[in-house]
Amino acid sequence: MKIPVLLNSEKVILDAKPTENVRDVLRRYGLLSVKEGCDKGTCGSCTILLDDNPVPSCIIPVGIVRNASIETLEFFSLTKEGEGILAGFKQAGVSMCGFCNSARIFSTYALLKKTYRPTMDELEQLADSIACTCTDRKTFMNGVVYATANKHDREGRRNGLI
Repeated sequence: MKIPVLLNSEKVILDAKPTENVRDVLRRYGLLSVKEGCDKGTCGSCTILLDDNPVPSCIIPVGIVRNASIETLEFFSLTKEGEGILAGFKQAGVSMCGFCNSARIFSTYALLKKTYRPTMDELEQLADSIACTCTDRKTFMNGVVYATANKHDREGRRNGLI
């Protein structure tokens, strides 16, 4: 089946069986940031942005993403938002194992999209939502705080410009 999508800002036609999961199709197209993990949608290693929302691609049939926008970590990491999050993580000393990268980065993006300044409760919920232990909870939460500051700087908010 031919499935048109906007993949990493490029119009493409995915050739796949409609029941195949999005993760397997994206990996076949060489997008290896979409990792294989639990196959249940809970570990986060296959997280993508689907219409700008983080979702586990292992449980989504490719047949339902027709005309959707899909972003993978390969693309998102090069955007201003992605660069700001990665810089914040680096400032805090967050080290990621490779399997949790998309879960950590995309969940941080979603949080910063919905709130100007995350509360401690929101930071704790975010940290608790990621099962991987490659970086400790406090360091990850600090990375999100730095990513928030980077977003404010990028948008001119920190210095009262907006």
